[in-house]
Amino acid sequence: VLVVAADEGAMPQTREHLDIIDFLGVEHGVVALTKADLVDEETREIAALDVEEALAGTVLANAPILPVSGTTGEGIPELREKLVELAARVPARSDEGPYRLPVDRAFVMEGFGTVVTGTGFSGRVKVGDRLDVLPAGKSIRVRRLQVHGKEVEVARAGERTALALHGVTKDEIPRGQQLVTPESLFATSMIDVRVRCSPRWVRPIRNRERVRFHLGSSEDLARIILLDRDELGPGEDCLAQLRFETPIVPALGDRFVLRSYSPLHTMAGGTIVDPRPTKHRRFRDDELESIERREGGGSLGLLLETVVESGLAGVKTKDLVEATSLARADVDAAVAAETERGTLRVAGNGRIFSADVWRIARRTILEECGRYRDRWPLRWGPTREELRGLLGQGATIAVIGELVAQLAAEGEVRLAGEKVRAGGGEIVFEGPAAVERDRIASAFRRGGMTPPGLSEVLSAGANGVTSEVVSALVDSGELAKITEEILFHRESFERAVNALRIIFARDGNITVGAFRDELGISRKYAVPLLEHFDALRLTRRDGDVRILRQPSQEETTE
Repeated sequence: VLVVAADEGAMPQTREHLDIIDFLGVEHGVVALTKADLVDEETREIAALDVEEALAGTVLANAPILPVSGTTGEGIPELREKLVELAARVPARSDEGPYRLPVDRAFVMEGFGTVVTGTGFSGRVKVGDRLDVLPAGKSIRVRRLQVHGKEVEVARAGERTALALHGVTKDEIPRGQQLVTPESLFATSMIDVRVRCSPRWVRPIRNRERVRFHLGSSEDLARIILLDRDELGPGEDCLAQLRFETPIVPALGDRFVLRSYSPLHTMAGGTIVDPRPTKHRRFRDDELESIERREGGGSLGLLLETVVESGLAGVKTKDLVEATSLARADVDAAVAAETERGTLRVAGNGRIFSADVWRIARRTILEECGRYRDRWPLRWGPTREELRGLLGQGATIAVIGELVAQLAAEGEVRLAGEKVRAGGGEIVFEGPAAVERDRIASAFRRGGMTPPGLSEVLSAGANGVTSEVVSALVDSGELAKITEEILFHRESFERAVNALRIIFARDGNITVGAFRDELGISRKYAVPLLEHFDALRLTRRDGDVRILRQPSQEETTE
């Protein structure tokens, strides 16, 4: 209902109210020409013509104008009838999904405790439900509900509702706070928007101008960052980012109004495109295109774009609930559907990835391992950490592990501990490398449990490939590297592992002395070997003794 006094006609605030109606997306309405009892018929007609002129070109251009009087009751039945008629044209709000109610009033009522009132934006709430108070961050329980003064068990979107609450005081839930289903909405200090300057605004809106932001029942101060220009002229629209001085609670698609900081006048309005963005740089085509994709794709588009932009960091379901303002169940359903379509991939740790990003990462790993093999034929391959560095900081070791495990299962790579080798087959030793392999392997085999030091082996090399050959023998499992200086031949290493089992079966624990005597070696070799077994989780140290674990095959051969 647009209210205009018959004794004044359309005033500047009337045009401001029309702007607000437009910015909020109102499509139906009626004009109440009030104080009709204070003017004669001719003045009424003049006021009505004045209002018609003000309505021209707005969503209320053809709205009925009804003279009414609160004093005499004139026109009230007709206004009520027209409102019922218009209400029938408006689609009912869905009461599915999370509940959301902006608080416009809070007070204490005897017998009820803390009571708040507001109009439900979405969802439904019932007596006994728990709700979050945002952005205050408190949790409360609904004790009683009233809708239009009548006690009810359930209140729905669109209904004028009073809620008696347990767990909060009146002062802790002032006007502007929101009651929401837990984990459905989140407070933020930054949003992406499509903003439109009123054609009646007197000047351009300047980049970084301080504005008053109105959403629901709240008013918050913000700076408007124009992403593709320095000024937004009257009647123009653009993408912008609003950065707030205090947290707000937005949802995707929310409509808002901007008023000037001082004096207070409506200057613009718009729609929230992304309620959980990152900070943008201005005049960046790639960032503008990303925001436009989010804007055009609705909740699903925002969900997919959020996943894509996360790269190999991936996102949690909670992140998508925050980004899209969808219910958890709706996000789960969308992810399942897009995974079925091949658009998304859910990793073993539950994080969600773009299937395209995942495929690119696989290809990058294969290409890098292939180049590595060509460049250093005597090396097994790059480490997982090296691959992580190649793929960027977003990729975790866990993600790299899942990627290479998938490639290994498909026969694309082979794994040796932390290293990844492209294709199949063992390392091939040819020419001087083959000669060095035989010399080095023989030296360590002859050394048995008292092998030569690595520096001794390297100094005896004569063809410049000794170091590479040693690394290759370690990667292939022919040699076991205990420290930077101590290595054992595989046969000797297996003998040491078997000695652990013999001692533990006999004594119930393993000491350095018993291990040393069983193998006939000095502490120089016994202590590093036992510490290596601890690292491999074959043994567990308990004071001066060690306990034998039950090792996996991978651990005993690493």
